[in-house]
Amino acid sequence: MVGDASSQNPLESLEMIFSESTKNGTWPGVVVAATNRSGSFHYANAFGKDECTSEGRPFTMSSIMALASMSKFMTSIAALQLIEKGLVDLETDVSSLIPTLARQEVLYGWDAAGRPLTQQRKNPITLRSLLTHSSGTGYDMSNPELARFAAYKGREVNSGTTIDKRFGYPLVFEPDTAWEYGTGIDWVGQLVERLARQTLEIYMQRHIWEPLGISRMTFWPSTVSGRIAPVKISVRDQVSGGFSGLKQPFLTEGVTDCFGGQGVYGSMEDFLKVLHSILADDGKLLTSRSVDMMFQPQLLLPSREALLKRVRNSTPESSFIGIFDKSLSYDWGLGGMLAMENEPSGRRRNTLFWSGMPNLFWVRIKSSSGFARY
Repeated sequence: MVGDASSQNPLESLEMIFSESTKNGTWPGVVVAATNRSGSFHYANAFGKDECTSEGRPFTMSSIMALASMSKFMTSIAALQLIEKGLVDLETDVSSLIPTLARQEVLYGWDAAGRPLTQQRKNPITLRSLLTHSSGTGYDMSNPELARFAAYKGREVNSGTTIDKRFGYPLVFEPDTAWEYGTGIDWVGQLVERLARQTLEIYMQRHIWEPLGISRMTFWPSTVSGRIAPVKISVRDQVSGGFSGLKQPFLTEGVTDCFGGQGVYGSMEDFLKVLHSILADDGKLLTSRSVDMMFQPQLLLPSREALLKRVRNSTPESSFIGIFDKSLSYDWGLGGMLAMENEPSGRRRNTLFWSGMPNLFWVRIKSSSGFARY
């Protein structure tokens, strides 16, 4: 940072940090956006380039990027819309709607020969458990036991072009007995498709994006390449600190299903429209009752204790959403993590927040002075 910060207001100081950091190679580019409930405050700015090479274009608010796990927020909204229509409820056992998931047993260990030990699931898999990561559906790219299971089956982690093929592996615990960030909301996307009888792409176009005037979000950027050219993912070298382009396909590149937990592409200006609709409680996506449900703690005690244990043991390097205050309490709402207390770092009680793998972070605060930011 350069200049005399004492002579600047906080926003100018922040902008200087972002501008200088993109120039000195700390990161290729940054997008920042924020608004309040009434819309009287709106901030949006972009810094740097959309990739780490000399061919990079200037980052803009309309730059399209892989939203990764920020997709989960929108798929959660879709599920709540179906609840409003009476097609499903939070306690619905989804077994009949998602048969591949329903067939999965619970992985509990390995025998002396290195074979997986599994047992029949006893508890139902409910919509609530899928939405709150308490169903036992982990990611094989982050859970060592599931990675070992993938190797045992002779396949790469995070491989397969459909949800059934990529995530059709055992649960890591009985539903509602622990907590594991994972594939639950991808399965929820499949549930939405079957109840709505249309693809998740079409459903979101009609019921989430179009009502907000969004025309540049999609699961399939390659099919509209003339209109959508996604930002290229950059990877930092852990030794030199420099950046290079990601060599392997990113998350859902090459898939044939709509992955509701990680597959949406869009811009930050459009994602902020989704956040603001919920913040303003404008009725375009959800009723006030459903919005209130999003900010209510949803975990049963065993799952909440497991989540808190994960928080207590987290590090900034391993955490999806930055640094936690490990002495405070958290839960899971319908759409993201829920802060149960005010934090010294600035997150307030009833803050709903989460992130996406490529350094994407969002916060939506429910309070009398509502505020949403990306």
